[in-house]
Amino acid sequence: MASLDRVKVLVLGDSGVGKSSLVHLLCQNQVLGNPSWTVGCSVDVRVHDYKEGTPEEKTYYIELWDVGGSVGSASSVKSTRAVFYHSVNGIILVHDLTNKKSSQNLYRWTLEALNKDSSPTGVIVTNGTAPIHGT
Repeated sequence: MASLDRVKVLVLGDSGVGKSSLVHLLCQNQVLGNPSWTVGCSVDVRVHDYKEGTPEEKTYYIELWDVGGSVGSASSVKSTRAVFYHSVNGIILVHDLTNKKSSQNLYRWTLEALNKDSSPTGVIVTNGTAPIHGT
């Protein structure tokens, strides 16, 4: 069996913007029927085979860390959340198009992640509230 390369991706954004629904869709290929609030952090995984531009297919073990909370949380919550930011390969920032504050807070989420000794190689910004239709 080939070895798996681990990829850790944080999914950040304000509470209620659709982070859990997005992670579930990415990992399970289905819409999450009744999402609930994430307390602390929830980790889902996906094994992904990738070959584009390489001579051999490579298998990646992708961990999607759905980090709960609000960027304006008390410092004790922020310091507790800091443990999730170590050894990060990427960040997905999620916001709600109907909630202007969630879009404005993306900058604060980015600062919080980058100030925790993480050095992601990629950042994606997406809307977590667009209608998602199953195929």
